[in-house]
Amino acid sequence: GDHTPAGAMPRRVTSLAPPPAPLAALCFLALVAIALPSALALECDEAMTGFHDNDIKSQAWQDIAHANVQAVRDAVADDPCYAMMRAGDGRGPLFWAHEFYNQEIIDVLVHHGADRAARDRGGKRPDQMIRAPPMTFEAPPADDEEEYEYEPDDDDDVYVTKSSPHDEM
Repeated sequence: GDHTPAGAMPRRVTSLAPPPAPLAALCFLALVAIALPSALALECDEAMTGFHDNDIKSQAWQDIAHANVQAVRDAVADDPCYAMMRAGDGRGPLFWAHEFYNQEIIDVLVHHGADRAARDRGGKRPDQMIRAPPMTFEAPPADDEEEYEYEPDDDDDVYVTKSSPHDEM
């Protein structure tokens, strides 16, 4: 029949050649220097990685706060930069996943390139986030406010130390 042997395909890959090396290197260095200190080659828009708020980020926070794992999976599949976006306070999905303590979301985000060593405006890493109280879906009463404010760094160490040898990972 018209069956061709496995190795018989013409191997013409010249049209797919990458741009000249110096140009590629220059672009990569510029990208690393400007957008992604974590040196990931994924190109993310400043709208996502810049420290400011927008609707996408607000929706991400909602989904993570409400433990909507499927919404997070869909969003990150749709746009890998989702895992690396940062809000106005310098926090992003990985910070919120730690804050609401959702291991499944943490795993999804890390798998898609979220930076565990990222720091927010206050210098905290995602795994240093204080766990939020369980979601009640309503704003806390006004007299409760000091609970949600971050005090000076003196007492931060309390939350960083391991609480007990029985802590599960």
